[in-house]
Amino acid sequence: MIRGRDEPLAGGNVAPPAQRSLRGYALDPSLAHTLQSAPISEIVFRVPWEPLEPGPIGRYLEVIDYDPAAKCFYAPVNLDDPHLLAQDGMRPSEGTPQFHQQMCYAVAQTTISNFERALGRVTLWSPGPPLDAGQRYDDSHFVPRLRIYPHALREANAYYSPVKKALLFGYFAAPEGDQRAHVPGGMVFTALSHDIIAHETAHALLDGMHRRLNRATNPDMLAFHEAFADIVALFQHFTFPEILRYEISNTRGELRAQNLLGQLASEFGRATGNRGALRDFIGKVNDEGDWEPHKPSPLEYESTTEPHKRGAILVAAVFEAFVAIYNSRVADLMRLYTGGTGILAQGAVHPDLVNRLSEEASKAASHILTMCVRALDYCPPVDQTFGEYLRAVITADQDMFPDDPRNYRVAMVEAFRRRGLYPRDVRALSAENLRWRDPENDEYRPSEKLTSMLTMLREQASIQLYESSREKLFHQERATRLVIHDRLQDHFRDEPEGEQDAKFLGLDPKSSFQVHSVHFAARPAPSGVVIQLIAQLLQERTIRLDEKDPESGETRFEGGSTIIANLNTPAITYCIRKPVTSVTRRQRQQSFNLASSQAGLRATYFPVSDASEIREPFALLHRAVI
Repeated sequence: MIRGRDEPLAGGNVAPPAQRSLRGYALDPSLAHTLQSAPISEIVFRVPWEPLEPGPIGRYLEVIDYDPAAKCFYAPVNLDDPHLLAQDGMRPSEGTPQFHQQMCYAVAQTTISNFERALGRVTLWSPGPPLDAGQRYDDSHFVPRLRIYPHALREANAYYSPVKKALLFGYFAAPEGDQRAHVPGGMVFTALSHDIIAHETAHALLDGMHRRLNRATNPDMLAFHEAFADIVALFQHFTFPEILRYEISNTRGELRAQNLLGQLASEFGRATGNRGALRDFIGKVNDEGDWEPHKPSPLEYESTTEPHKRGAILVAAVFEAFVAIYNSRVADLMRLYTGGTGILAQGAVHPDLVNRLSEEASKAASHILTMCVRALDYCPPVDQTFGEYLRAVITADQDMFPDDPRNYRVAMVEAFRRRGLYPRDVRALSAENLRWRDPENDEYRPSEKLTSMLTMLREQASIQLYESSREKLFHQERATRLVIHDRLQDHFRDEPEGEQDAKFLGLDPKSSFQVHSVHFAARPAPSGVVIQLIAQLLQERTIRLDEKDPESGETRFEGGSTIIANLNTPAITYCIRKPVTSVTRRQRQQSFNLASSQAGLRATYFPVSDASEIREPFALLHRAVI
C-alpha cells in the first residue's frame, strides 16, 4: 500500500532528529562589517537534539533574559516553534534579544558536547549553592542546569559565577578609539561573541570537575583556569569547516601566515579580555607590515605572574603544537600538489586541495581539543602547575593511543619545552618520561586489598554509564563516594596494609579525608572501549600565612590524590599525589600567599572577608579587561 500525498506520517514512526541546527555568528558580529570577512561571518551550529522550553531551557542549560539595568525580562525564544525549526533558528541580529538567547544556547551546548565526547561521560555542574555566607558547599544539592543571563550586566564584563551557577554576560558602549569593528557609542554585546560564551562555559565545566582548581595556591592556578578556557574557545574555531576553507584558500594553505586563523589566535585577547597578552605571545605584524612569529623563551614564564599573561603562554604553546601537527599532516598533500617542490604555483589553489587541507586542519584541531579536555581527568586535585598539566595531556593520550604515528605528543612536548613549561622533577623531556608513573614503578605500591576494593566497582560503573537521568547519576556518584570513603577509612584503621596504602594515596591515615569526586568513563581506544574509574581524595589542614608571624592569619593547605583505575583489567593504573604532609609544597604555598598579600593581589582573588575562601574568583578577574 502506498501512502497518499495528504496522509500524515504516524507520529510514533518518526524518530527525532540527531541534531538541531541553529544559526549564529562564527566569531562575533564584527566579521559581518567588513567585505573580506562577511562571507564567513555566520555559521550553523549543530547541537544534539533535545526538546526545548522557551528560554531556551533544556537538559543542561536555562537561559533567563533579565536585564537589571532596564529592569525588565525579554520575551524568551521558542526554538521548538515550527517556523524557527524550518529555518535553523533565528536569523543573526545584533539588536534582537531573542537571537542573543539562541546564540548563548548554541555555543554553550556545543562546548558541552565537546567535553562529553572527550571525557566519555555525562557532565555535571558543581553542587551548590552554598547554604550560608561561607564557602562550604552542600554537595548533596544537585544543580540541574547552568543558568545563562545574556544581559546581566551593563558593563564590559562577562564571567562564570560559582555561587549562582550561572554565566553572566554584559553589554556596554563601544569605546571611541575602537572604530575597526564597532560604531563609537554603539552597543557591544558579549553574549554575541563565540569566544566569550565558550570561554565562560569552559570555566563552568572545569569547576564542575575540579572545584579546587580556582584556589590561587601557586602562580599557575588562576592562570590555568583562564588558559584552559581560552584553549577550548580557540580550538572550537578551528573545527568550523566554513572558516577553515575560506582562510586556507586565501592564504594558500599556510597557517603560519597572518590570516584570519592567525588572527583568531593572536587577536583572541581582544575578545576575551587579555588586552593583547595572547597576541604578544604568538606573533604580530612588524613595522614593515610583515608577520613575525613570537620567539618563545623560558624567561617569560619565570617572570610573568599576571593570570591572563601567564595563561597566554600556555595557550601559545598549545597553538604552536597545533600548527606543527597541521603542517605534518598536510606535508604529503603539498608535495603531491607542487610536484615535490613544496612551492605553490601562482594563482588560486584548487578547491579540492582546499577541502583536503581544511579537513586536515579540522581533524588536528579536534584532536588537540580532545587531548586537552581528556587530560583533566589526569590532573592532581589541588595545586596544579603547567608542567603537571603537560604530564596529564601526555599520559591521557598515551593511555588511549599507545602509538603516536602523527607525533602529537612530540609536538606538545616540544612546544611546552620551548617556553619552560615542564615539571622540574623529571630527568628527560620525552613523552615516555613525562608520563605519570604506574604503581609498578612507584615508591609506594598498592596492596591487593586496596586494588580489589576500587576495582570491584565494575558493576556500579555499568549502571552509572547507562544512566539517562543526570540527577540520578549525581546521587549515584555521591553514594559511591560514601561507600569508597567508608571502606578506605576502615582499611586505614583495621588492616595491616592500611598505613602503606594511605601513603600510596597521598593521605595521612590519622587525619580525616574526603572522597571529593568519583566518575566512571567509557573511552574508545584501538583495543576497544576502556572503562575507567577516576576518583579524587582530599585532605586539608590549617596553616599560617607566615610561620614566623603569629599574627599573619591562617589559610587552608590542601593535599590528596587522583586515582585512575582500569576496570577492564582490573588494576589501578595511576595515583597522582599531592600529599598534605609535604613540607616543601606547604612552604611554597606560604611564600606565594605572602607575596600575593603584600602585592595587593589577595583582595582581587579573594573578595570576601575570609581570605581563605573564594566566592566570585572570576568576576573581578574579568572585569574591565574585555
